[in-house]
Amino acid sequence: MAAIAYLVPGVGLPDEELERRERIANDLVADDVTVLEAGEGPLSIESAVEEEWSSVGIMRMVADHEADYDAFLIGCFGDPGLAAARELTDTPVVGPAAASFHTAAQVGDRFACITILEKTRPFTRRLVEEYGLGDRLASVPVVDAPVLEIDHDSEALVEEMIAAGRTAVEDDDAEALVPGCMSLSFMQVHDRIAAELGVPFIDPVTIGLETAGTWARHGLTHSRVAYPPANRSKLDGLLGARSAADD
Repeated sequence: MAAIAYLVPGVGLPDEELERRERIANDLVADDVTVLEAGEGPLSIESAVEEEWSSVGIMRMVADHEADYDAFLIGCFGDPGLAAARELTDTPVVGPAAASFHTAAQVGDRFACITILEKTRPFTRRLVEEYGLGDRLASVPVVDAPVLEIDHDSEALVEEMIAAGRTAVEDDDAEALVPGCMSLSFMQVHDRIAAELGVPFIDPVTIGLETAGTWARHGLTHSRVAYPPANRSKLDGLLGARSAADD
């Protein structure tokens, strides 16, 4: 059994929601999942500015807890701080978007990513391109659901996702769907939507956790050629005394 830390950037989730996510995560996989919150950063991540800000908390959590866990999963679909976190540790660090997009590209030739706001659509497209899958992206439909307003029991939001997914499948030739937000993923309605639309509806929570656990159990981590170790002697302002102790 691997010990996985689910890293929540920012400060926008109340304690009860953090506890709910930890409970769901542990029900989904056989590994031991702990939800950690950064305690600093934005309330939610819906822009490049907020993503960059939240990366600081991700880096600090990885540096503080690298000896405590077998793998990390970034708890935001935009994968903030993924490359930087990998430079800071030999412990596997997984991004849910990277894991979900590559899974979607295996179960279908073209996939759509359902995003939460019109303004997050360009960011989603850039993320898919960054992972080398731009030619596999069918569309980026929007459900108009700001992170802080997402109601996990909302039947109306489920119907919006179904409608957006149906358009992507019928009009854009999508053969698989990915919800581009961890709050949407934690609604845990992927099986229902998949059955309704007849195509795989990827669950980033499950795929991300399973990827992290698989890497940990098989001794696999990111390449040090692709992600050279950061020079911690230069990071006192970011990591504090920790960088000096690690020299």
